[in-house]
Amino acid sequence: MAATAKPNGYSGLQIGLHWAVVLLVILQFLASEGIENAWDTVRDGGAAQTTSTVLLHIGAGALIFVFTLWRLWLRFTRGAPALPEKEPAPLRLLASATHVLIYVLLIGMPISGSVAWFAGIEQAGAAHALAKNVLLALVVLHVVGAFFQQFVLKTSVLTRMAVPQ
Repeated sequence: MAATAKPNGYSGLQIGLHWAVVLLVILQFLASEGIENAWDTVRDGGAAQTTSTVLLHIGAGALIFVFTLWRLWLRFTRGAPALPEKEPAPLRLLASATHVLIYVLLIGMPISGSVAWFAGIEQAGAAHALAKNVLLALVVLHVVGAFFQQFVLKTSVLTRMAVPQ
């Protein structure tokens, strides 16, 4: 059953999952070289290497997938606060599109990475690599947008993701 009214803020669980995914995504970017090197070895005909960085990348990707689905379930069942009223309509559209695309990538990337790694499908690996760059651009846009809302439009958007309601 979907939430009927929009809450004023996010729950502690929603906030915790958000920041857990943030940390895991940062970890993925910092530790991506190990799995990229292992993928290059596989692509060049070598055997798959299950080093600690490969296992870390796979495990973190699985957690991102699970946490993102959990966040979406919470968003559907509990709801999420409305975008700030002071935000101009074009920025509301951009914020909504950015959120949707980030969710799509946070679900799609673990799938494409798993298909590439476990099934050896190069096209999935290429899609995964492209998605990495798109995700990075969207995350930068998301952060810049949050700071713009907080400090230029003077909304409380950053507080909503820090203080549970």
